Amino acid sequence: MDKRMDQIIASLNTISLEIVVPLRKKVINKAAFSELFELMNELQKILYNEKFIQKELVEILFHVYTQLDMQANYIRTEEVKKEFTAYLTKMRSKMREIFGKNVQQNANMKETSVKDIMESSGITNPQEVIDGLKKLYD
Repeated sequence: MDKRMDQIIASLNTISLEIVVPLRKKVINKAAFSELFELMNELQKILYNEKFIQKELVEILFHVYTQLDMQANYIRTEEVKKEFTAYLTKMRSKMREIFGKNVQQNANMKETSVKDIMESSGITNPQEVIDGLKKLYD
């Protein structure tokens, strides 16, 4: 499994760039997302009973997710906003499948986006938020 996990992480590194760079131009790379979702399906099967998950894997998935979420907040046209929301919803669902259903269902917790954190903390740079979250897991 370690060898396959290394292959998946290497693929995710490449795919994440193919996704994140176009997102900055408010473009969804559908082929790259398709590859990402296939790998996430495989990860769900591989990691089903695992108690520990490689940090690098978590970083890549959350980086893509937070970039998608952040860029969705800057979209002005309704059609593109719906497309981003659909991908965001699908990615959130797949992450819950990988990390466990209990991640989604804490009634006392509200989902928080990078935008929410920025607004409540006064931080103006989204990368500062991401770096702060990474430090929590170091």
